[in-house]
Amino acid sequence: MKIAVIGSGSWGIALSIYLAKQGNTIKVWSFDEQEKNKINEEKKCIFLPKIELPEGIFCTNSYEEALQDTEIILHVTPSKFVRNTIKGYQEFVKPDQILLMCSKGFEPETNLTLNEVIEEELPQIKYGILSGPSHAEEVAIGIPTALVVASKSDEVIKKTSNVFKSKLLRMYHTKDVKGVELRRSTQKHYCLLCRCCDRFEFWRQYICYACHQRIS
Repeated sequence: MKIAVIGSGSWGIALSIYLAKQGNTIKVWSFDEQEKNKINEEKKCIFLPKIELPEGIFCTNSYEEALQDTEIILHVTPSKFVRNTIKGYQEFVKPDQILLMCSKGFEPETNLTLNEVIEEELPQIKYGILSGPSHAEEVAIGIPTALVVASKSDEVIKKTSNVFKSKLLRMYHTKDVKGVELRRSTQKHYCLLCRCCDRFEFWRQYICYACHQRIS
């Protein structure tokens, strides 16, 4: 399958590496010319410097070239750039393409969740929200992990699950789009709390308490 990845940061490239190793052809969009050349010529990414990119990954600075003939679009930019980036490629989106939002957070100016930004800018597209628990470095080197796809579309859930699932990656799915958006938009606060507890050797009960509060 041909897949477009909009964004060449660590998470975008980690997903590209994983999907390429599953036999897919990946077209990465990057705004940076030097990053494009590094990916295409050196098979390297500045955000994952120790990892060599496999065959099947190509980088371009053109939205049109990145999206052409692809079935799935993975959007992987920082949340503050999501709307403007979508505006840049929306004219090249086809009715049969699926969009997976892999970014997390809120739009700073409006406090909208990113699925709400999608619905404003691409109201006709079928979309899903792709979320962890996972880390870019570990996905890139093939450490077993899991992902969740949230979508109101059965087609999006089925297609995403089929593309991503493997012996290394377990897929879960839900139709609670808003719940997944809010969970992943606030998870960094709890990660920071757990790191502080670990750093200052607080009791494990504090970490359990934080996890319980988050689940509640």
